[in-house]
Amino acid sequence: MKYDNDLYAAHLAGMVQCPTVSSVDPEKTRVPEFQKLHAYLETAYPLVHKTMTREILGKCALVYHWKGTGKSGKLPVLVCAHQDVVPEGDWNDWKYPPFSGHIDEDGVLWGRGCTDCKHVMQAELDAAEALIAEGFVPDYDIYMAFGYNEEIMGGPGAACQIISDEFKARGLRFGLVLDEGGGVMNMGGRDVAMIFASEKGYADHEFTIRDAGGHASMPPEHNALGRLGNAMYLLESNPMEPKLTAPVIEMFKAQAAITPGPMGALFADPEGNWDKLREICVASRQLNTYVRTTTTPTMAKGSDQANILPESASIVTNSRLLPGETLDDLMAHFKKVLPEEVEVRLLKGHNPPAVSRTDIPAYHLLEKIVHEMHGDDVYVMPALVPGGTDSRYYCDLSDSVYRFIGGRGSAKSGGAHQVNEHIDTAVLASNVEFFVRVFQEYAE
Repeated sequence: MKYDNDLYAAHLAGMVQCPTVSSVDPEKTRVPEFQKLHAYLETAYPLVHKTMTREILGKCALVYHWKGTGKSGKLPVLVCAHQDVVPEGDWNDWKYPPFSGHIDEDGVLWGRGCTDCKHVMQAELDAAEALIAEGFVPDYDIYMAFGYNEEIMGGPGAACQIISDEFKARGLRFGLVLDEGGGVMNMGGRDVAMIFASEKGYADHEFTIRDAGGHASMPPEHNALGRLGNAMYLLESNPMEPKLTAPVIEMFKAQAAITPGPMGALFADPEGNWDKLREICVASRQLNTYVRTTTTPTMAKGSDQANILPESASIVTNSRLLPGETLDDLMAHFKKVLPEEVEVRLLKGHNPPAVSRTDIPAYHLLEKIVHEMHGDDVYVMPALVPGGTDSRYYCDLSDSVYRFIGGRGSAKSGGAHQVNEHIDTAVLASNVEFFVRVFQEYAE
């Protein structure tokens, strides 16, 4: 198959030019912008829209279904991405306008959402379009699911919860689910493919202390905001205990082979070396996230004016939960650490989804395709996503849910969630090839 980078870059630029920014308030979802994107997809992918059925669920989620022959008897495949992007920030800080999809002389495409994660949607659709053009018909069913509020972790009216519920109502299960995640990148001089088989849970909590308030010229020793600040200090000073979980043990053991020196020896037997490894992990901002449930304050509010004592002070925290721990565990920790006067309310959250196995055919298929595309020297390893993806909504519909897109990364790409988000268009063909191979080889 011939892969056309220029075509893929044009398709991605067209997607970026649709400013599908998600909103915390579901009533403020920019439906017309998503509809603009949907119309663009119909133009860019005529064969997909002629061959596959398309449904719009919720406000503007897209579900495509490519009906196969059924000859293989295999469960369907589901590939995912999200249509929405985070706000663009200050336009004055962008090298090029954030929704221009500008491609510079070095082949770098600039724009909000180009790396997170419209390039995944583009790769999946271009793979299907190319295969249909060649007359390929799968011997199993293929589904594509594109939500519209991943960037706010779903929230009320979570698009992919709506999709998942519909799949369940239809009695669907999947033999393989793929979502945004790892690819092939250079780590310490060696090419490494990180296949994320698990991710952490998520929670936003609001902490509140109430007080009589009054005039700021006659303050008490500690007002509501000061007492709440002290409570947050207590919370930061008393984090949940670090621990080794099964997916992290597997990840550390795999990482041992590409980690030189003493750290490699520690990773080789994380349980046996836990005393030493624990000390190193809790001192490392990067490693700490893999061995404990984290909580950090992110938003605060006191009174509405500088000379008014707050009658109510509140702080919002963001937590990421280790697999095996729950929202109830986290709440119990808060109650243990904080003064009784602190009110705690869960704003939004979910427990960590199920961990997918790495000793089954679906995972081995991804390994096989990585080596076919990038060479036998590429080291393939499982990993844990510290953040979250829409794939969590499908973990009870499949035993094989992986956050992996298979293409080769580039040092010329970056800036997700920042101004000047950009992607090296030279990697786009690699992403498309990965999904082409998945669709071709899954039935084998």
